[in-house]
Amino acid sequence: MQQCAGSKIALVFSALVFVAIGIGVFVGTRHFIADSRLVAHTHEVIGRIDEIQSQVLDAESAERGYLLTGSPAYLIDYQLSVERLPLLLSTLSKSITDNPDQTRNAAKLEELVHRRLQQIQHVVDIYDSQGLEAARTAINQNAFRTTSAIREQVRTMVEEEHTLLVERAASSRRSADLLLGLAFAGIPFGLAVVASVYGILLSELRRRSRAERRAASASLQLADNLAQLERSSADLQTLGRYTGLLQSCASPEEALEISARTLDSLLPGIAGSIYLLRASNDRAENIVSWGLPLVDTTAFLAPGDCWALRRGQPHLLEDLHSGASCPHIGIPAEGQSVATACIPMAAQGQQIGFLFLCGPGPGPLPRLAVAESAMEQLSLALSNLRLRESLRLQSIRDPLTGLYNRRYLEESLAREIARCGRRNFPLSVLMLDVDHFKQFNDTHGHAGGDAVLAAVGQLLSARLRGEDIACRYGGEEFTVILPESDSTDAHRYAEELRLAISQLAVPFSGKPLPSVTASIGLATYPTDGVVGLTLLRKADAALYRAKRNGRNRVAGFDAPLDGMG
Repeated sequence: MQQCAGSKIALVFSALVFVAIGIGVFVGTRHFIADSRLVAHTHEVIGRIDEIQSQVLDAESAERGYLLTGSPAYLIDYQLSVERLPLLLSTLSKSITDNPDQTRNAAKLEELVHRRLQQIQHVVDIYDSQGLEAARTAINQNAFRTTSAIREQVRTMVEEEHTLLVERAASSRRSADLLLGLAFAGIPFGLAVVASVYGILLSELRRRSRAERRAASASLQLADNLAQLERSSADLQTLGRYTGLLQSCASPEEALEISARTLDSLLPGIAGSIYLLRASNDRAENIVSWGLPLVDTTAFLAPGDCWALRRGQPHLLEDLHSGASCPHIGIPAEGQSVATACIPMAAQGQQIGFLFLCGPGPGPLPRLAVAESAMEQLSLALSNLRLRESLRLQSIRDPLTGLYNRRYLEESLAREIARCGRRNFPLSVLMLDVDHFKQFNDTHGHAGGDAVLAAVGQLLSARLRGEDIACRYGGEEFTVILPESDSTDAHRYAEELRLAISQLAVPFSGKPLPSVTASIGLATYPTDGVVGLTLLRKADAALYRAKRNGRNRVAGFDAPLDGMG
């Protein structure tokens, strides 16, 4: 009976022990799961805080990129950061509602971020309306203080979460210890329970092992992505510097040389050449090359000899032996695999040329997207340089005669007088006026007069020495600067011009216009003056004396006769 009672007590006790162990295991497991969730939640909050700081830094980087390059691509990056930040801040606030201190910290962080975005937008607006210098001036200490405050606020919040993380990790360890103790306490009372607990733990361990393997794989993938991101960031920095250098280039040759060096560093082991189309678009010429090419390419080619120029899009070959290569590319050696790429260059709707690249194959050439980006920048730079040169010529050339205009005359005369003065050389100025031009215009119309003026301009250009400068001074009046020419040489040259003008046969509307004559006045440095304006006035005075004396003649400046001292 006592045994039975003892057995019952033992059974009851065992049952109570099992119940206690079960309850303990259940409670401990729930605590362990809750603690694990809290730890994961803390990591998640830290990640969101870091992501907010990263987006602010991205916005600042995009602002700097836009200020330095003016490229709208940086504005897109900036807008993406601006759009993401409110969502990230809202998500962060929702995830820390159970922590009043962190809620206050998050509100302060949100205020600082909004303030910093307003500062960035203010600088961008000033840049768009007033330019780079004004934008630089607008960047004041408030921006740096706001950035520092954001960084300090992020550090405060992360430290708070790290404190919580330590507490929650300790609680998780205590829950695990409780589970372990309960498991060992139940071993003497039931192998079945132990086996069951063991099975559960083993299943959990296997799940964790699988999770760890997935985490390791994700970590490797993340490391690879980070390396890729670092390479992309380095490429962007290089392209940013390259774009800045292109904008400062003074000539296409300088831009091409910088491009060759940049592409050589961006595409190691890849040889290349840049071809430019001539103005007539009938031929492309190899202007600059770099690296050791695995195949030859012709120095000159017709546009139809390159598939990229024909189609207006990149032509890529992973192996020259297995594709339609461009006619300008040579045949590689037997057994050698060569990959090539021809990337067209165009700007403002016009083809400029193309980039040729070659490297070891088979397989596509690496980092072609970087090369295409560089070619886009080079195309825009070359187009801008050509436009700038065209505008410069328009600003100093008279469109009717093709001669320099009065503005260029005044600049050049001062420069040439200074040069001749340093070398102790003379300089002469001719003022030339077509005789009776108003009457000629009245008889034959302005179109006929323009034809005569254009012919006189062509005559002056054809008879100039390399150092002489001919300008249209205004109306029918022309000026010629003769560096290193004294009055005797200038008088002889003026007589030749006068005679040549009188013999001009100018065709107009299918028949020649009547011949015209010209009167010419001259003044010489330093005899007649040492200042450009003085020489022009005295040459003009001599010109009017030549007209008073019957026209169609040359007159040198004479102070008593011209009434000027």
